[in-house]
Amino acid sequence: MSETTLPWILFVVYAVAIVGLAVWNRRKASSMQGFAVGSRSVPPFFVGLSLAANMTSVATFVINPGLIHAYGWSGIVGYGFAAPLGIFLALIVTTKKFRQIGDRFTVLTVPQWLGDRYGDRRLTLLFAVASLLQITFLVLIVTALVLVLMSVLQISMWLAISIVVALAFTSILLGGASLHVVSNSVQAVTMLAVAVLLVASGLEIFGGGLGAFFGRLDAIAPFYGSMTNPSSLLFRDLFEVVVANFAIGVAIIMQPHIISKSLYLRTERDVNVYLVTAMVAGTVFTTVLLVGLYARVDLGAVYAPDQVVATYISTSFAPGLRALVMLGLLAAGFSTLEGIILALSTIVANDLWANLARATGMNDDAIRARLLGVGRVFLVVLAPVTAFLAWRQIVAPSLSVAIFAQNGVYGLFAATFAPVVFGLFSERATARLAATAAVTALVVHFGMYYGGITHYHNNPAVPATFALIASTLVMAVGVLARGRQSTVDS
Repeated sequence: MSETTLPWILFVVYAVAIVGLAVWNRRKASSMQGFAVGSRSVPPFFVGLSLAANMTSVATFVINPGLIHAYGWSGIVGYGFAAPLGIFLALIVTTKKFRQIGDRFTVLTVPQWLGDRYGDRRLTLLFAVASLLQITFLVLIVTALVLVLMSVLQISMWLAISIVVALAFTSILLGGASLHVVSNSVQAVTMLAVAVLLVASGLEIFGGGLGAFFGRLDAIAPFYGSMTNPSSLLFRDLFEVVVANFAIGVAIIMQPHIISKSLYLRTERDVNVYLVTAMVAGTVFTTVLLVGLYARVDLGAVYAPDQVVATYISTSFAPGLRALVMLGLLAAGFSTLEGIILALSTIVANDLWANLARATGMNDDAIRARLLGVGRVFLVVLAPVTAFLAWRQIVAPSLSVAIFAQNGVYGLFAATFAPVVFGLFSERATARLAATAAVTALVVHFGMYYGGITHYHNNPAVPATFALIASTLVMAVGVLARGRQSTVDS
C-alpha cells in the first residue's frame, strides 16, 4: 500500500458523505429562508459547534501557524490570547440582542438586518456590496486546503483547486443552511480530535518546564520567545500584538456567516448552550497554533508560512495519522468555506438583487420566486473566480495568503462593527450615521493600507483598528449630538 492510499480512501469517504448529506438536505432548501437559515430545528449544541468551526477555520489550523513559525511566541499571544478574548467578549455582549431584533424582522442576513433596523434599504445595498470583501477569506481557505491536498494526496495544484472548489460549491448549491449546520457539527467533532492530535504531537517541547521552553525559543532567533518581535511584520509591539488583535477579535463577530448563526436559534435558553459550546470548542481549536512553534523547533529550517503545516504533517506523521490529520484540516476548511459561500449567495440574492429588482418595479411574489435561483447562479459565477484568485495566491503570495485575506475581511469587519453595535444598543442611531460610519471605516482602513500611512500600514490589523476607532467615534458623536438636540427641543 502506497503512502497516499489511505489518505485517498478517507478523502473519498469524506467527499461522498458531504455530497450525500447535501442531496438528503436538498428538500429543506426549497425556499430562500430554508436555504439561508434552515428550519431552526438543529439543537443549539450543534449550532455552537458549527459556530466554533466557522470562527476557527483552516486559518487557525494551517495559515496562522505558519506566521507563528516565522515570528514566534508573539504570534501566540496575539492570535491565541488577545483575539479569542475579543471574540468571546463580543459574542456574549451581542448575540442575544442580535437574535431578538432578527426575530422581530425575520431577517436572513446582516445587511438585511441593518437595513430593517435602520429602516433604509439603501443601507442594505451598501453592506451587501461591502460583504463581497469576504471573497478574500474564501480564497484563503481554498488556498490552504489546496496546499494540504497537494502535500498529502500528492496531486497537482490545478487538480487540488478543482476538487476543493467543486466539492464546496456543489454541496452548498444542493443543501443550503440545513446541510451547513449538520455538516459543520460533524466537521467540528473531527476538528476537535485532530486538534488534540496535533497539539499532542509536539508536547515534548515543554518537557523541561516553561523556562526551558522559552529558552529553546530564544535560542532560535532574537525576540522569538518574547511577547513582541520588532523584526516581524505583524507583532512588532504591544499595540500590534494585544490591542489590534483584541479589536479584530471583537469585530470578527460582525462577519455575516458568524453573527447570523444566532438566527438559527429558537429560544433564549438555546443561546446559552450555543455560546458555551462555541467558546469551549473554540478554545481547543486555538491551541493548534502551537504547531507553528513545533515546526520551527523540529524541522530546524524556515519555510514559507503557507507551506509550514503541510510540511510538518508530511514529515512528522506516519501515513495513517497523516490521513487522519488531513481529514481534520479538510473539516476545518470546509466548515468555514460552506459558511462564507452560503452567506455570500444569500446576501447577493436577498439583499443586492432583490432590492435592485424591487427598484425596477418587480413585485414581491416574482422576486421571492427567483431568489433561490439567483443565489445559486451567483455561486456558479463565484466558483471560477475563487479558483483563479487561489491560484494567484499560491504562485505569487505576498508573504502569505493571510495578508490578502486580512486586508479584505478586516475592512468589512471595521465597516460593519459600529452600525451593528449602535443598532443593537442605541435608539438614536440613524441610517445616515450608520452609512457615514461604514464609509469612514472603509476609507481609513484602505487609505492607511494602500497609502502607506505610518510604519504599521502593512499589517492589516492596524489600519482596521484605526478604522474601527474612527467609525465608532463618528457614530458616538452623532448619537450624542442627536441626544443633545432632543434635549434642547424638549
